[in-house]
Amino acid sequence: MTQQTDMHTLAVKVGEISGQLREMIHRQSNMEQKLDGLVERGFKSATTDDIEKLTRRIEALEAEKNRNDGAKGVFASILKSPVAAWVAAIVAAVFGAIKGGYLE
Repeated sequence: MTQQTDMHTLAVKVGEISGQLREMIHRQSNMEQKLDGLVERGFKSATTDDIEKLTRRIEALEAEKNRNDGAKGVFASILKSPVAAWVAAIVAAVFGAIKGGYLE
């Protein structure tokens, strides 16, 4: 019976070893998939050149926006100015007087 017990113990150990080997194979496969995913992300990620190009584009857009805001600010302040309103009223009055025949 000791020989049967030894064979049974040996078979159990072989089963454990084959199970552990199967686990290691699965772990290696999972690691390969993870590495493949990381490599793909690495190739798709932005390079230094891409980042520099985007930085230049952002700076150009910000400069244009600042110019537009400045131009709109000056124009808006002129329109809101009471002096501009008085000048426009005087010009309209003079134009109306000329058209109405009151001034020659």
